[in-house]
Amino acid sequence: MTNPLPGILHSVQWQFSDGSKGYPVASDVVNQFRIQNVEVVRVRIPRVSKTQGVLVVGNKNGVRKTDALFLLPSSEGQSKDLDGASLSKAQTTGPVSVPDVGDVDIYTSADKMVCFIMSNREPSLREGVSSVRLASGVQAEFQSAQGVNSLWYPYGSRTFLVAGNADRSQLVSVANNYTPNRVFFSLEGLQGDGHGSVGT
Repeated sequence: MTNPLPGILHSVQWQFSDGSKGYPVASDVVNQFRIQNVEVVRVRIPRVSKTQGVLVVGNKNGVRKTDALFLLPSSEGQSKDLDGASLSKAQTTGPVSVPDVGDVDIYTSADKMVCFIMSNREPSLREGVSSVRLASGVQAEFQSAQGVNSLWYPYGSRTFLVAGNADRSQLVSVANNYTPNRVFFSLEGLQGDGHGSVGT
């Protein structure tokens, strides 16, 4: 589907304390972006003002599956800025392993969302890719497509990806301040305390 959003929203059902049920709708979406073959959708939860949801949806062989649903405190009152200096104050989902994607962690501010992915797969390079040298001296590849900026670079035998609706300078600031070791507590499988397994 060109627009998978309706199916993604219908893959989650809210059950409220009074026994009623409901699905997220398009007007609940705070922000959404696609990274490689992964959709990340942040939604408000009706009648629950203090919590928001972040859905991570993978695409394997043309079939989309909601691999993870994170619950975060609402962005109300949060700073709108999200760069390397302010990221530590943002809400984070905490690292989890998402099938067919890799290790994922997502940080959110009032109106921005940055996703970190540690994957065994190399990103598929498209047109408009440019090189950026990070403060560490590492050369990263930068791309802007469909409202999403992304930076990636090899880390050992894996690929580290930083992406989101932050602008280029903010994303470079995030990449300079947040190394793979700082985002993921264990890079050797899922043995670190910061990881949890998520399935459907």
